[in-house]
Amino acid sequence: MKVLVLFAFAVLGCSLAGARIVSKCELKQHLAVVFNSLPDNIKQSGLSGGRFLAKVVCHVEQLSGFNTSAVTQLGKQSQESSESGSASDEGGESKPPNGKQRSPQKQGGISKKDDKDMTLYGLFQLPEGLVCSDNITLPNLCGISCNKLTDDDISDDISCVVKLLTDIVKNGFMTENSKKVWNVVKQLIDDKCKNLNQYFGEC
Repeated sequence: MKVLVLFAFAVLGCSLAGARIVSKCELKQHLAVVFNSLPDNIKQSGLSGGRFLAKVVCHVEQLSGFNTSAVTQLGKQSQESSESGSASDEGGESKPPNGKQRSPQKQGGISKKDDKDMTLYGLFQLPEGLVCSDNITLPNLCGISCNKLTDDDISDDISCVVKLLTDIVKNGFMTENSKKVWNVVKQLIDDKCKNLNQYFGEC
């Protein structure tokens, strides 16, 4: 079963290598491949079905607008950026340090108590420190550099999200950093998105 999931990620890496804005239907298709490859005991816990898939994709749309290079700074960094941006408006548009367009400030997968000096990356707006690191030598749950979450290949983004979901299902609050992981997962499965039965109507 693990081989099937890895194969699904390999297919994703090849098929989406040139994307920057991923369409709703495209993301649905590739997430469905990965979720359907999960073991039955994981799928039976709720990580399957059209409604669950619609929840995840809908929240991706809300969090990043399907932009693979979306970066959001929270807390102190975003306040400083806002102040410097206001000061530089007369001389031209300010840009974030990494040169990428920053998405509007959101809470993403981080609660208000945890959002100091935090940056969220990629389609799923995953938090640095917890799931990725700017310094790859530092430990993180997904074992990747944050830059990997903002490139055109979304297979590592999906792999990371699936790891967080399955860890919570299998280990509950025994999961490493369970509270922070649950905050991330909650953003993808809560009930903020409406009319989920019609969400994939154009697909």
